[in-house]
Formats: sequence, C-alpha cells, structure tokens
Amino acid sequence: MILILTDSNDVHADVVSMKLGDNYFRLNLDIEALKDTKISFDGSEWTISQNGKTIKNSSVKCVWPRRVSVQVNSEQQQDQSNGFRLWRSEWNKSLFGLYNALSESCWFNHVRDATLADNKYFQHKIANEVGLNNPAFITSNSKQDLKNFLTTYPDSVVKFMSQDMYVSESGEILGLYVNKITLEQLESFSNDSENPITLQKYVNKKFEVRYTVIEDKHFACAIDSQHSNKAKVDWRRYDIPNTPHWKIDAPTAVKEKINSLMSKLNLRYGALDFIVDENNDWWFLEVNSAGQWLWIEDLSGMDISGSIANWLTSNSR
Repeated sequence: MILILTDSNDVHADVVSMKLGDNYFRLNLDIEALKDTKISFDGSEWTISQNGKTIKNSSVKCVWPRRVSVQVNSEQQQDQSNGFRLWRSEWNKSLFGLYNALSESCWFNHVRDATLADNKYFQHKIANEVGLNNPAFITSNSKQDLKNFLTTYPDSVVKFMSQDMYVSESGEILGLYVNKITLEQLESFSNDSENPITLQKYVNKKFEVRYTVIEDKHFACAIDSQHSNKAKVDWRRYDIPNTPHWKIDAPTAVKEKINSLMSKLNLRYGALDFIVDENNDWWFLEVNSAGQWLWIEDLSGMDISGSIANWLTSNSR
C-alpha cells in the first residue's frame, strides 16, 4: 500500500493518484480533513481512518510525503488561540510518531532527509562539493558587510531563504520574490536589530531551467523568462504567455553532478532550478524536495506524473 501525505487541494497528488488504481491511502493534512480523521496508537501499531478508508502502518510499503505537517491557510495561520495551537501541535506530534513507525517503509524522500536538504545553506555546500557552479552570495545583518558585497558585485539580487507566504493589512496574500538591489536601496537597512538577508550575484540569463529528478530519471525544461519584463528576474512571477517552455537535454557533466548532489542529499525526488548564462554555463540556484511540476508537464509534454506513479507502484510491492 502507498501512503500519500498531502492536503485536500493538492492537484499534483490528484493527477498521480488517478494513475495508481486502488493501491494507495491518501492522508490529507489540512484542518478540515483532519477534523474528520481518526488516529490511534496502542503502543505497537498506528491505525488511521479518513474518507471511509482505514489503514495500519504495518500495511504501508511506500510513502510519498507531499506535505508532512498540519496544513493551514492564511486565515487559519492568524489563529493564535491556545486551543488551536494545542490542537495543531498534538496532531503534528502524532504524525511524526507515525512517520517514525514507518521508518522501514520505502520513502519518496524521507521527511528527515528532506528537512535537511531543503536548507539552502546545506544544499549549496553540497552543490559546491559536487562541482556545480554557485553564484557568489552573502548572508548577513551587518550593513557594512552587505555594502562591501554590493561594491564587489554591484549587479546583485535579494534572495529569501524561506518560502513563507505573508498576509498584508488588506488581507492580500503576498509571496517573496527575487529582486535586484542597489547600494542606495540598502541605505534603508538598519545598522542593528535587523534579520539576516541574503544577497546573490546576478547571473545574466540566456534562459532558466526547471530540472525534475525522479531517482535515475531526469526531466529538464528550459524557461525563457527573458522575453517577459515581469518574469525576467524571477520566473515565479509567472507570465506564462510570454515565457516559452520547452524540453531540453542537459550536458552529460551537469547530469552527473546532479546525480551526485541527489545522492549526497539522499533525495529520490527533487525539483532543481538553474540559470544557463550567455556562455552556456549552468548555475545552480536551489533544489526543492517537494517542488511542483504540473505546469512543466503541461507546457513541455514530459510525463513527470506518470514517472512518479511508476516509481511509487514499483516500490510498493
């Protein structure tokens, strides 16, 4: 049996689930789904019931962790009541107890490995070790150190190491994007009590690449963000009509380094971001252990969902 950990709104899991037949149990971790979920542990075995189906941890052969903790929307995130905080905390503690009981199952990225691999400082360390190009960067809350970096690399961007979403005073959900920064703009940065920020040397792009890895299978998609003023610095601003996508083959040397990176991170799945510069050099930006792929599949024709379903099926026997 395949255990899919996700939430009720995960369309990526929807697409893959349709390819799995009846050999899966989907555990949705959003609040509304958990309100109608039963979970029990008797000291030796976990039993979970949701959506009319019941599963025991002993029957789980393979785990696909799309989401691993209680999922909250922007409104629920504002709830700081003691009752809700306790409810959420006890659910998360129970879930991680379940995951520990599934340590012998085959994971499509174990939560332990994914947590470490998603730390951008750690993944850049490993990327350097395997020989991938990394743009120069600095993380600091020292205004002088940041100014020194911008003096050395005047064409730089602000990059956020977290992927959190924020809610404005008007209730609008805001994402954090990469933006260019100048010495003049840095003057508003305080001399003390600021959080660390990350500046990264800007790499002039020929195009960008979303590179999806499913163990030994590689799916590389070029993203020509330079046709769009909106997406030129950060393609995640999504200007799809003006951002051509197409399937490419990465150089053999890059593939080998990616294989080494994934092996050292102990990841079976990863969505990697690269920049290809005007000299055709590949620059590693980051890897996401649970990154999205459906829009890549739709625009490039690559069957990433089918490959994921095949991996889950072959590792659940």
